[in-house]
Amino acid sequence: MDSEEAKEQVDKAALHILASSVGQILGEHSKIHQFVKLAAERPTTINIDRARRTFDALPVYQRKRVAETAEGVAIKQKNSMTMSSILNRLGGTKSAAAAIAAKAPAPAVEPKKKTVKEVVWK
Repeated sequence: MDSEEAKEQVDKAALHILASSVGQILGEHSKIHQFVKLAAERPTTINIDRARRTFDALPVYQRKRVAETAEGVAIKQKNSMTMSSILNRLGGTKSAAAAIAAKAPAPAVEPKKKTVKEVVWK
């Protein structure tokens, strides 16, 4: 994949994250959500420009809420991708990693120490 295709994939993923965040904050039926979703699905210059103009018209507090939500989604998605790449490098899948974890001996649990009150009252 060349750098232009990679950039388009990242842009599409970012627009999908933004669309879902706008949908969470402003509702799935809002015009802004529809425009951003359309730009994510069909990223033409017109669609992206329309999405940008409608999003920029939002009040600052709503843009900040959408940005915070989108950032949280992006971080979760990045962490999930990182975990799957780690598991792939280990030569297994998530189920294989779970099987390895199940075979590992459980850590020894120390008995809970009693407090003075527990000892005195018994």
